[in-house]
Amino acid sequence: MENNPQEKRKHTRISINIDAELQTSNGTFRGKMKNVSFSGIFIYCANSANIIIGETCYLKLILQTEPHPNIINFQCKIIRTDASGVGVRLTRVDMEGYQKFKNLMVYNSSNPDNLLDELNKNPGLEIG
Repeated sequence: MENNPQEKRKHTRISINIDAELQTSNGTFRGKMKNVSFSGIFIYCANSANIIIGETCYLKLILQTEPHPNIINFQCKIIRTDASGVGVRLTRVDMEGYQKFKNLMVYNSSNPDNLLDELNKNPGLEIG
């Protein structure tokens, strides 16, 4: 993470292009991740104006569909929307999903040691 005194994020953001599916009270929204950190994700998706800020929802990151589906499921909270998509705060994931997510982040990071150090200091989401 850059040394910017105005930067308030606790986790480094990484750009990864993965299919995502957000399930809310207003329906299911499909899109692509723009960027991700251990605490949140921004997803490009259509009709983001129909998503309610503050709502608890469920997110699927679709790592692979066939022949063996590989999906990470999160509980999350909508924190912002704009014309291009939606930002969510990751709040909960099971242990298997956490391991997959951690591996995905480390594998796609330009500085995996720094990323793991951030994670040790501030885990971000609840595991269980």
